[in-house]
Amino acid sequence: MGTESQNVQNWFKRGLAKGKLLKAASVLGVRPEWLEYGEEPKVATERVDIAPLPVPLAQKIASYRSLISIERFDVAGSMGPGTEPPDFNSVVDSMTLDAAWVRQNLVYTSIDNIKLISGRGDSMSPTIRNGDPLLVDAGITAVECDAIYFFMMAGQLHIKRIQRHLDGLSILSDNNRYRPIEVAADREGELAIFAQVIYGWNGQKF
Repeated sequence: MGTESQNVQNWFKRGLAKGKLLKAASVLGVRPEWLEYGEEPKVATERVDIAPLPVPLAQKIASYRSLISIERFDVAGSMGPGTEPPDFNSVVDSMTLDAAWVRQNLVYTSIDNIKLISGRGDSMSPTIRNGDPLLVDAGITAVECDAIYFFMMAGQLHIKRIQRHLDGLSILSDNNRYRPIEVAADREGELAIFAQVIYGWNGQKF
């Protein structure tokens, strides 16, 4: 603040003059009232009343976080013949992501619906490789658009691309060694959609 040490010692003995008080509070990032009288709060906090805002916007502001924790499940979706369904309640650990990056780079239904799983097999290669960690949106439980989904069919888990057409669904592999699987419209109920794959940790955004 451009103040000699002797002056600082005098402050502790006799207190701060008003002009110096405001300057000291500004430099220290505290309220002048706290510095002079010890009056709480120490740091000025600006509160915005979000009650008058539209409910969706108010909820979004109230739930804003700078960091988010993504649960990683002990689940591997097959990108091949299929894997037996594991325990979906088994959370093995979590990953912390920058919320600003998530909001800027991903399309999702809700941050709380983003989960981390892994892919197994080679049928989605080169888009998704064996063992790639995958971010999925568990808020999507139906084939709403052409995308890559995490689903169960005939009692086994899969990660495949699904396309909707007039007669039903086509289940596709990006590896052309695997044939498409056609699902008639009256058999769509045999598929249980658990999530849509939205990001691969190899840098692929879906």
